[in-house]
Amino acid sequence: MGKATDMASRQRIIKLKQEGKTLFEISQELLIPYPTVRNLWQQYRVNPEKGLTTNYANCGKPPKTKQDLIFRAALWLKHLHSQWGTPRIHLALCERYGRENVEHIRTLQRWYRDANLIKPRQQMAEPIIGDSKAVHNIWQVDAKERLTLLDGQQACYLTIVDEKSGGALEAPVFPLRPNQPSSH
Repeated sequence: MGKATDMASRQRIIKLKQEGKTLFEISQELLIPYPTVRNLWQQYRVNPEKGLTTNYANCGKPPKTKQDLIFRAALWLKHLHSQWGTPRIHLALCERYGRENVEHIRTLQRWYRDANLIKPRQQMAEPIIGDSKAVHNIWQVDAKERLTLLDGQQACYLTIVDEKSGGALEAPVFPLRPNQPSSH
């Protein structure tokens, strides 16, 4: 949360703007963020008497609400019952405090994540195959299906290539059997 702009800076913004400077130039000169300068100028234009006054009533922590009770109850239930999922805790809170007073399940999950009460799911790591270090460590096998040969016969064949050397190891050809169901 940003800090309040003091009264001297607020008055300086108005004075510089009335002298003809742009809001951007004022923000650069006073080292105040441009949106702050713009908002203060707009407030002043709408209501010159109240436009510069600070609003300290808006500062600080808001008073405790029923929301804080739900927050504390949700964290406490998760702490006591770490194996319970968020929908189960949500159901317990709804039964106790009423559905209209309880936040959505995703909000509860965010609260748990922020309080480090849940661990992110483990991602399955893809096996690292890497480069082949020696000949015949890794073979590449590629299948070609339902090829039509020059004589009109259909066939399939495999190519087997060694990854390290790049040498073709074998390329067997298989004729299609009659009455064999098509895989397509």
